[in-house]
Amino acid sequence: MRVDHVVYAAADLDAAAARIEREFGLIAGGGGRHEGLGTCNRVVPLGGGYLELLGVADPDEAARSDFGRGLLSRLAEGGDGLLGWAVAVDDVDPVARRLGTTISTIKRAGLSARLTGLAEAMQEPFLPFFISRDAGVFDPGIGGDAGGITWIEVAGDAARLERWLDFAPLSVRVVDDSPAVRAVGIGEREFR
Repeated sequence: MRVDHVVYAAADLDAAAARIEREFGLIAGGGGRHEGLGTCNRVVPLGGGYLELLGVADPDEAARSDFGRGLLSRLAEGGDGLLGWAVAVDDVDPVARRLGTTISTIKRAGLSARLTGLAEAMQEPFLPFFISRDAGVFDPGIGGDAGGITWIEVAGDAARLERWLDFAPLSVRVVDDSPAVRAVGIGEREFR
């Protein structure tokens, strides 16, 4: 189990990509439209995890998916900002059984993966969702040289997060505040 990526909600993907390039010198590329979710993305590989810039492709379709509703809510309530995070596992099936969560599939050109805990993570953003990529699917975090995701800061219930992660030792710090993803370490830099 490892931190796979952090999701950044963006009203304008071009503007978010320009911010990442301006502040960190990192290039957002690739990505595409998620089938049936009403969302689209760009990917910033960090050389050990990645930052996913997530935008709305179709508001009506987004309103019918957990991922899309989470994005729409974040943008409506607080504008651009950190939305969620994902933990990579070899197989989401045992995680879904342990947590009692549903399994869904996410697809876009060049990627397919199975997810669990997505609905819960969109409701309680300090919780990650879990992802296992289908066989042969390239890891979007490979290729960057930014130092990888070194830590995540979330606000929420620390005991609930530990149980959710089955007590896996991840570099996550939890602070008291309204449930949210607050910051991510990218190499030796901090992104909020």
